[in-house]
Amino acid sequence: MPFNLRGMSSNFKNSELREAIDYVHSLGKKIYVTLNIFAHNSEIEYMPRFVKLLEEYGADAVIVADLGVFQLVRENAPNLPIHVSTQANNTNWMSVKTWRDMGAKRVILAREMSLKEIKEIKEKVPDVEIEVFIHGAMCMAVSGRCLLSNYFTSRDANRASMHRIADGIIKVIAEGHEEKGAHDIVEEQGETFIFNAKDLCTIDFIDKVIETGVDSLKNRGKNEKYLLQFDCCKNNIEKAIDSYYSGNYEYDPEWYKELQTISHRLYSKGFYLGKTTEEDQNYNTGNSYSQTYQLVANVKEKLEDGKYLLQIRNRVFADDTLELIRPEGDPVKFKVKNFFNTKTEEYVEVVHPNTIAVIESELEMGPMDLIRIKLPEGKSESDMDTETNTL
Repeated sequence: MPFNLRGMSSNFKNSELREAIDYVHSLGKKIYVTLNIFAHNSEIEYMPRFVKLLEEYGADAVIVADLGVFQLVRENAPNLPIHVSTQANNTNWMSVKTWRDMGAKRVILAREMSLKEIKEIKEKVPDVEIEVFIHGAMCMAVSGRCLLSNYFTSRDANRASMHRIADGIIKVIAEGHEEKGAHDIVEEQGETFIFNAKDLCTIDFIDKVIETGVDSLKNRGKNEKYLLQFDCCKNNIEKAIDSYYSGNYEYDPEWYKELQTISHRLYSKGFYLGKTTEEDQNYNTGNSYSQTYQLVANVKEKLEDGKYLLQIRNRVFADDTLELIRPEGDPVKFKVKNFFNTKTEEYVEVVHPNTIAVIESELEMGPMDLIRIKLPEGKSESDMDTETNTL
């Protein structure tokens, strides 16, 4: 039974979770387990055994939104640190202090907050860790509590099955149209898209976010199919953070350009610099997402010198210019002569999704490396191409 807000994903089995925790710890990293649903009685019944296992396996913390779940963890796994989820919508220092007094180690703040407010919370409650979002999708409601998903599709955002109804065309009938800024539901040349928030991007003022004193910066989570987005965000955000802590911080526009290559909505600064305006919503088009590059493969393993086994994600041709994305470093362009299809045992000029293929290359590659291609002109709708989304 999933206790997190990734209900459409394949969740870990207990044995897999233990293996994952051991693996992450072997790399010197920490692993946090989400228990951030708003639980009903049926979940409460099964949760104690699970949190005891998490404590036994050595999870570094759990992320919790529900007050009852918080107390359940305290009673059944007293040595398991608790982080309070953004779903708990903490927007003031007194709420943060209350969670601290109850035993929370960290509070992940709501996204509807300014830099000034975040800094004040850290100053008033310095002995609890504070985490904030710095990149990713925003919600038209409050930090993820999406009412429209439940109303239109009976899929509850707070019980791991939200439907991104806000991404589509929401039609609102405004009787009279007297108020300034009223949106017509039917127009001669199109529709309105009033609940379509742009994505958060702080890369050009990440130094100001760090200077609020927060302890952790959070990139909104993605499923496994969004590997390219995760890798690109991680690489460029890490470059910005490393630049800051080097003592010689200087913003590099290339960080932002790379973040434009992945699938995203147009970017905004969220609430960090003040209240949002109409510029932070995508009112003008239903084509919300833009990207200039596409993930085509990930490297599974090195077979021998110069030969690599790939999992093909999207169609790719041998004459395409490929780019290798490593966990660290800049993208590297390269080309291949052909692909060896392991199922048909043939050399081919094109491979399709779900194919396992072998390529030859002089580049050194490793597991977790990704391969992307630039989309042809006319195949991508991008703020990078049109230069209409300058931060």
